[in-house]
Amino acid sequence: MRVSVKICGITDPGDARAAVQVGADFLGFVFYPASRRHVGEAAVSWIRRVSGAPTVGVFLDQDPEFIRRVRKAARLSFIQLHGGESPELCAKLGGREKVIKAIPVGGRMDWGLMRAYGQVARVLFDTASPTGGGTGRPFDWRVLASAPADLGFWLAGGLRATNVARALVQANPAGVDVASGVEDALGRKDPDKMRRFVEAVRAVDGSKIV
Repeated sequence: MRVSVKICGITDPGDARAAVQVGADFLGFVFYPASRRHVGEAAVSWIRRVSGAPTVGVFLDQDPEFIRRVRKAARLSFIQLHGGESPELCAKLGGREKVIKAIPVGGRMDWGLMRAYGQVARVLFDTASPTGGGTGRPFDWRVLASAPADLGFWLAGGLRATNVARALVQANPAGVDVASGVEDALGRKDPDKMRRFVEAVRAVDGSKIV
């Protein structure tokens, strides 16, 4: 099975084009104001013109009407919710068709709790943080080895070209999400780092991940 690659925290249209050129499957744009990679509503004018990969808007405990407004204006393919959003809210915002729900990982996994978010397009596991993610630090991927076979989750947190193959083998995710691991400066992506990251993922496709 082909592992999806999402390059997140994109703040520049040139970086978005470069990510598509190296083979990214999804592009992420952060609309949470406290994030260091935040893009304002003015960015929707160029985000909606991005082509070549589905676009994902990242939000954290923000007003649902704001999320809907940005999703429509930017023509986002998906929204990614990084806060304490309930399963009910996830369903109201698009559920299986539109919502990626981030779940913080800080220790043992309660897979029964994860089932509560079964009505979303994808669950994404990220390193636990008081700010909802974006730590640039990995967690112990082995805690995901016992995930239900049908969960099909994505993995984030401290990934880069030098460790993503190990993450794929240990956690067996359906996709990976990277931001700081492919940057040469905060919020600015390095085309070579993005290319090497995608190549590292594709090198594992068809071997350990089947």
